[in-house]
This record gives sequence, structure tokens and C-alpha cells, in this order.
Amino acid sequence: MLRPFAGTTLTDIILGKLKRLTYPTFFAGHEPEFATKCNEHGFRYIERSLKSATIDEPIVDILDFLRPIPSRYFVIVSACLPLLPVEDIQSFVDMSLASKQPAMSARLHHTYFLRARDLAPLCFDAGSRTINTKTVEPVYELVHALYFFEKDFFFSSGRYWNWESLRIHELTKPHFLVDVDTEQDFIAAESLYKAFGNASP
Repeated sequence: MLRPFAGTTLTDIILGKLKRLTYPTFFAGHEPEFATKCNEHGFRYIERSLKSATIDEPIVDILDFLRPIPSRYFVIVSACLPLLPVEDIQSFVDMSLASKQPAMSARLHHTYFLRARDLAPLCFDAGSRTINTKTVEPVYELVHALYFFEKDFFFSSGRYWNWESLRIHELTKPHFLVDVDTEQDFIAAESLYKAFGNASP
């Protein structure tokens, strides 16, 4: 998050985008370097505990710092997608607050031939004699970029939402959604960011 990235850092990129939103925002981190970054950007910083920042579960302990914040709804924006357009973030929040329905970002795939682990076809006719991508049913891939949820439900149930009520929010530029989790992701995202600059975010 603080490693040099195309002349900036992933942290600087997300702070720049969040400042452009029309809603109250903050950055939550544990290490003091993040507090320094937020101060440089004139951005609200909330300190996370060491436990919150280093465990993998349960999710209510990871997001425990949300408990004292007097808001009914929250949107989590992943800082690991440097090419996520700020317009997508804004529209996600707008639509979520309008519907009050829990939501997650997604991208639509038109040409994937997907099979379950038992090899059952998921989006195509197994009896087809071609591999024509025009015959494939589009499928959504849920993207770990944006989440909208109600605070009370989250802390009482220990989960973001009931899957049956989840709203799928399709993102406008799915080809830019590189999620930086690995070294290869970092290299790929940095290359795209250098090529497209602010044309994509």
C-alpha cells in the first residue's frame, strides 16, 4: 500500500478518489505511516487495532473499529484496485443509499465457458456441437471492490448480508479491475496505470 507505484502509491491513489466523493469518508489503518498519508491529504483517519489489521476472521473483529461510528450504513472501498473509476464508486454509493439494499460490485462476462467441480455446465449447453461464445449465457463475477451493508445487521449476524437479498452492481469498466493481491498483480496494475493514467480512474 505504501510501495512506489507508477510515481505514487496505492494509498495516495485511493485517498485522492475518496476525497472526490460527495459523502463523508475516512481511511482506516493501523500503521502510523497511514496516519501520516491521511494528514498530508487532509483526510480523516481512523486507527485500527493490531488485531483488526492482522487477522483473517471473524469479519466483525476485523471491522470492529466501525462500532463507535454513528452511521447506519457503510460502504467499504477496496484500496487494492487502483484502476477502479471514481465514477463507479460514486454511483455505487448513490444507488445503494437509494435502495437501502445490501450490495456488492460485479463484472459481467459474456464469453466464459464455466463448469462446476463435478464438471456440470454452468452457463452453456453441454449438448452443443460448437464452442461459439455467442451461445454462452452471461455470468456475473463478484468483485471484491465495493460493499454496501447495514451496520446493525452486520454486527448482530456476523456477516455483511443475506445472499438472497444482495444487489449486484455492475461496474462500467470491468477490464480495468486488477485487484492487487500478489506481486504479479502489482506489476500488471502498475503497467495499466502507467498506460492509462487518469483516463481509467
